[in-house]
Amino acid sequence: MPDVLLPPNPPLTDGLITLRPFRADDAPAITAACQDPEIQRWVPIIPIPYAEADARRFILMTLQAWHDGSSYEFAIADATTDRFIGSIGVHLGPNPRRHAIGYLVAPEFRGRGVATRALKMATRWAFENIAIERLSLWTLPGNVRSQAVAEHAGFRFESIARNWETDRDERPLDSIIFSMTPEENADARAADEAWAAAGQAGSVPIAAVPRGLRAAGTRAAPFVEVAALADLTPGTMRRVTLADLDLLVAWTPNGIVVTDDRCPHMAAPLSVGSLAGCEVSCPLHEGRFDLVTGETVQFPTTGGLDADGAYHSPWSPSGALPKPEPPSKKLEARRLTRVNRLRYYTTRIRDGHLEAQLPILPE
Repeated sequence: MPDVLLPPNPPLTDGLITLRPFRADDAPAITAACQDPEIQRWVPIIPIPYAEADARRFILMTLQAWHDGSSYEFAIADATTDRFIGSIGVHLGPNPRRHAIGYLVAPEFRGRGVATRALKMATRWAFENIAIERLSLWTLPGNVRSQAVAEHAGFRFESIARNWETDRDERPLDSIIFSMTPEENADARAADEAWAAAGQAGSVPIAAVPRGLRAAGTRAAPFVEVAALADLTPGTMRRVTLADLDLLVAWTPNGIVVTDDRCPHMAAPLSVGSLAGCEVSCPLHEGRFDLVTGETVQFPTTGGLDADGAYHSPWSPSGALPKPEPPSKKLEARRLTRVNRLRYYTTRIRDGHLEAQLPILPE
């Protein structure tokens, strides 16, 4: 257990949010937030129903924890109004490899990057002030928003732990485990600082992996160097071949993405096509795909099945009748060819290089 720490003074802030100790006048806002069905679903330790007396007990618990050094709980507050908008806490375990962090955000403040900002600030404060060899973070399996926050802040997926936690009725729950080491914390911080020093707004230019579209076999795959960040330019894309993988690295307005350099319809290299904003076009059949969402924007002229199994006829000029084709194996194959969604590789920036989790053995 480290020496007992005092709350940062002045409080931690990035100009948009502030991390400060809880106060008695936060109780009504905490009570209101904990009526949210999503918080009740994904934070299985809070009582239901949740009353203001529960909020007052929670506030007293956090202040006592600061006093005895068992955990360090922060209220996430609006930097301008000081209004409570969420909470984040560093919970100390029995040794430097067992500390953990957790967070929640009131429903009306979600979708604004609050959780990611708070997680980055609290994580960096923790590594600076506590002897941490591994900081863990867990979420319930279906809580994909929280899992995305963890990855955006530089935490790495580790495993699905069975019977890791219990709910409020003492029933066992599986959990998704993430973690961060001191080296990973330093890398994430350096990347953010380099991005800011380049005059860019926000943090590292890495686009989020769309829900459910992570490439197979990559969850626990090693990070492999893909390209030097200095060789990448916003608004461009390039092909990178590693082992038997042909990758498309594209810098979209939403950040850098790494996917397969393969049209999801005819396997043509997308890197030979054109990039307009977030959309890449196939060089063979005029199909266009959104690199940020993985969805088809314009269906290929050849027609076929979309990712949900719906059939699209071959393209015809506006006002013209579809051209009839005699039955053939070629026609049948085209009608049964599915245009799938793109698949993505989780990426990070480390020591000036873009790395991706790839299911290959690094050299």
